[in-house]
Amino acid sequence: MAKLFSVDSKTMQFLSRIWDLLLLNLLFIIGSLFVVTFGVSLIAAYSVTLKMAEDREESIVLAYFRAFKANLRQGLILTIAYAAAAAAVVIDFVLFENIKDNPIGFLIIGIISAVLVFVHFFYVWALAARYHNSIFRHLTNSRSIFVRFFGRSMLCLVLVAFEVWLFFLNSWMLLFIGIFIAPIMIIATKSAFAIKLFRVIEAEKAGPE
Repeated sequence: MAKLFSVDSKTMQFLSRIWDLLLLNLLFIIGSLFVVTFGVSLIAAYSVTLKMAEDREESIVLAYFRAFKANLRQGLILTIAYAAAAAAVVIDFVLFENIKDNPIGFLIIGIISAVLVFVHFFYVWALAARYHNSIFRHLTNSRSIFVRFFGRSMLCLVLVAFEVWLFFLNSWMLLFIGIFIAPIMIIATKSAFAIKLFRVIEAEKAGPE
C-alpha cells in the first residue's frame, strides 16, 4: 500500500498528471473569458501540453502565464482571423438557407471555405506555441503539415471527435465532467500528435549529423 502511494509510483504520477490537466484546463478557461483572448489562452495551453508530451517538467502555472504573455499579440491576431474566417463560413451557409431557391453556389463555397479554415487552423495553435514565425507562415505550415501527414491528421481528428462526443453529446453527467477536463484533453490529444510530426520535420531540417 505504501508503494502504491509513494511519490514515484505509477499511481501517483498518473494522479499528478490528472491534477496538472485539471489545473491547466482551469487556467485555459479563465484566460478565455474575455473571448478575444481565446487564442492567446489556447496558444499558452498548447505551449504547456507540448512540453508535457516531451516530458519536460515545469510549473504549470508559471509556464502558462509565461506563454500567455509571450504570445499576446499573435494570439489576438489569430483569434480575430479565426473569428472572421468562421463568420465568413457561417454567412455562406446562412445565405444558402435564406436566399430563394437555395443557390447551390453558396453551399459549395461554404463547404470549401469550411474545409480551408479547418485545415489552416488545425495545427496553427500548436505551431504558434512552439515556433517564432509570421501569422501567414503559421497558417500555411498548418495546411502543409495536415496535407503531408493526412492519415495521422485524420486519426487525430477521429480521436478529438470521439472526445467531443463523449463529453458533450453523450450525457448530462459527462457534460458536467467535460467542463473541467474535456477542453484540455482535446488540446493534449492534438499536442501528442503534433509534437511527433514537428519532430519529424525538425529532424529533416537538421539533416544528418
